[in-house]
Amino acid sequence: MNISLIRQLSGYIILGAGLAVFPQLAAAQEQRPVKDLAEVHYLRLEYRKAAIYLEEASGKKNFKTAQLRMLADCYRQLNEYKKAVECYRKVTESKDAQPADFLHYGDAVKSTGDYAAAKAIYNSYAEKGGAEAQVRMAGCDSATRWMNEGIVEVRNMSDLNSMASDWGATWDGDGCFVFTSDSLRETMLHTRQKSSLKEYRRTGNAYQKLYYVDTVNSANGATMVFGYDPSLNRFKHHAGPVAFSPDGTAAFITVNDPGKPLLQREGSSGKYRTRRLELFVSARGQNGWQAPVPFAYNNPQYSVGHAAVSADGQQLYFTSDMPGGAGKTDIWFCQKQADGSWGAPQNCGTSVNTAEEEAFPTINETGKLYFASKGHPGMGGFDLFTAEGQGAQWQTPVNLKVGYNSPGDDFYLRRGPSGMEVFASNRTGGKGDDDLYRTLGVNTTTGATAPGRKIFILEATVLGQGSMKPAAGALVALTDENREAHWTLTTSDDGKVYMVILDGHRYAVAASGPGHSWSKGARFTGGSEDTVRVSLELMSSVPRLGEIRQLTSILYDRDDYQLRPENLPVLDSLAALMEEYPGMEVELAAHTDSRHTDAYNIILSERRAASAANYLVSKGISRSRIQTAGYGEARLLNKCADGVECTEAEHQANRRTEVRVLKR
Repeated sequence: MNISLIRQLSGYIILGAGLAVFPQLAAAQEQRPVKDLAEVHYLRLEYRKAAIYLEEASGKKNFKTAQLRMLADCYRQLNEYKKAVECYRKVTESKDAQPADFLHYGDAVKSTGDYAAAKAIYNSYAEKGGAEAQVRMAGCDSATRWMNEGIVEVRNMSDLNSMASDWGATWDGDGCFVFTSDSLRETMLHTRQKSSLKEYRRTGNAYQKLYYVDTVNSANGATMVFGYDPSLNRFKHHAGPVAFSPDGTAAFITVNDPGKPLLQREGSSGKYRTRRLELFVSARGQNGWQAPVPFAYNNPQYSVGHAAVSADGQQLYFTSDMPGGAGKTDIWFCQKQADGSWGAPQNCGTSVNTAEEEAFPTINETGKLYFASKGHPGMGGFDLFTAEGQGAQWQTPVNLKVGYNSPGDDFYLRRGPSGMEVFASNRTGGKGDDDLYRTLGVNTTTGATAPGRKIFILEATVLGQGSMKPAAGALVALTDENREAHWTLTTSDDGKVYMVILDGHRYAVAASGPGHSWSKGARFTGGSEDTVRVSLELMSSVPRLGEIRQLTSILYDRDDYQLRPENLPVLDSLAALMEEYPGMEVELAAHTDSRHTDAYNIILSERRAASAANYLVSKGISRSRIQTAGYGEARLLNKCADGVECTEAEHQANRRTEVRVLKR
C-alpha cells in the first residue's frame, strides 16, 4: 500500500517529502555493500528502495536481527501488512527482540484483521511494560463485537481510482469533485507540472497532485479526470489535499515547500534533511486562483497540514505535531479575528486528541467533526471517528464502525453538497493503494466475513476450583489447530471470554488461574452451533505425585520446536508454581505426529522438550529440577499412525508437551 501524506507524518513525525542528502553520500553508494546501501536509503526514509536492498541481503549469512527489523519497518511504513507480519514474527522470536517489536508486530497483525492474534501479541507487549497495549487490545475487542452489528455498505469509486493512491476528496463549490493522487495521470500533463514526473523516493511513486472531475459539464456517464488549477499544483513536491472555505473564495492546500530551510538530522552514515508539511492559502480572483501564500503559523521545526474550515468560516482546523500537543500528531484550530486574520493555534483538547495520532479533520455543514485516529480504540490503523462540539470543547468521539472502518487505514471522510459521503481507505479488495469509497447505507444483515460464511462465537467460561463461581482474571489459551494459530485471552469479572471462530476449524482450549491453578484441556469444532460454549474448571494448584497434565497451549508448528509468544503463559504459570514449591521436580515430555521417520521424530520431540525446559530455566528454575523426554510418535492420542490418512487438525493434536510431577 502507498503512504498518504499524513502517514508520513504519523510514523516518525517526519512529515515531509523531497528528501535530500549530501552529495558525498550519493557518490559513494556504488562502493557500498548491499546492507549498507539499504541503511542509507532507510535513514533517508526511502522505504521502497531500502526494502529492495534488504530483501536482497536477507538470504545471506550475516543478515542480522537489526536488518530484519529494518525490513519489517519498511513494510510497515509502506503498509504491506502481510510482509510486515512475517518479518516481525521472526524478530520477536529472536534473542535480540525489543519491546517495541511486539507493539509493531501486533499493529501489523491487527491490520490483517486477525484481532484475536493481535490481542495476544499486545498482551505480550503489555507484560513487557508497554502502556499503549491497553487501548489497542480494547480496539480488538470492540472490532470483534462490531462484526455482528449493522454494517454501512460502501462502494469503491472505481471510475476514479487508479493503481496508485487516490484520496482527499472534496468539492470546490463550482461543481468540481477534487481529490489528491500520486497516479501521474496523463491528463495531468496539460498543467505542465513537469516536476510531478519526479519520483518520491519514500514510496517509489510520483509526487501527489490535485485532480478534479467536472460533475456539472461532463457528458452523461463519462468520468473525465483533469489536473486541477495550475496555481495550486505548482509546487515542486507534494500538493494536496485542499480544503475550500464555505463561500468558495479561499483554498487551503497542504504542500512541501521547497523554498523553506530543511530540518537536519544525524544518522550513522551521515547527515540527512527532510521537509515538513505546510499550509498555503490561495484567494479566488476574477481570473481564477491566485498564487498561494504561506499560512502564518508554518514552522520548519514541525508540520502544519490538512486543513478543514467550519461551516460558518470562523474556525480553521488542521493537523500538526507542534509542541504542546497531547500526542504524536494532534488536531488544532485557529479562530478567525475581526480583521480577517487567524488567531494563534489552540489544541482541540484531550476528548479528541490522544497520546497517539489524530489527523485528517473535516467539518460537515452542521458543524460535526470527522477525523481519523490511532489513539482511540479502533479496528485497524487509522479509524474514522465523529464528535460533536467546536473549538476546544468536544463530546466523546464515536467510532463509525464496520463499513466506514476496516482493519486497514480509513481516513478523510467528507460529506458533499448532495449529502454523499466519500472517504479513503487502503482496505483489501481495492483497486490500488489508497482508494476513494462512497457510502450507500446500512445493511443490518450482512456480516463482515467472506461471502457465504457465517459468524460463530466461542464463549469460554472459567470456574474456580471445586465451585461454580466464575474465575475473573484467568488466562485462557486457545489454539486453532487448522491454522496452527494461538491466542491468550483474559476472563472478565463473569469468568468469560469471547472470540470469533471459524466454521469447521478444530480448536483446543485450556485455562490457568490465580494460585497457579490449571484446567483440563478441551477440544471442539467451530460451527456446530452459532455460539460454542465451553466450560473449564480450575484444578488444584499442585498436581498429585505422578499425575500427568497436558500443556494444552504448547502445540508446535510442524517440523518446528521453537516456542511462540502465545505459548508462554502456561509455562509462566508452571514456573511460578515451582517457585512456590521449591522441592517440586517435573518431567517435560514432548511428542510429535507420525509423519517423518521414527528417528527424526525422537530428535524433534527431544528438542521440543528442551525448548520448554530452557524457558523455565530462563525464569529462574534450576535445571536439576527438570527432566526432559522426547517420545517422538510413540504415544499418539488418536488413530493417526503411519499410513493413516488424517486431517492437519488430527495431526496437530499429537504435537504436544506434557508435564509429570516427579517430586513434590
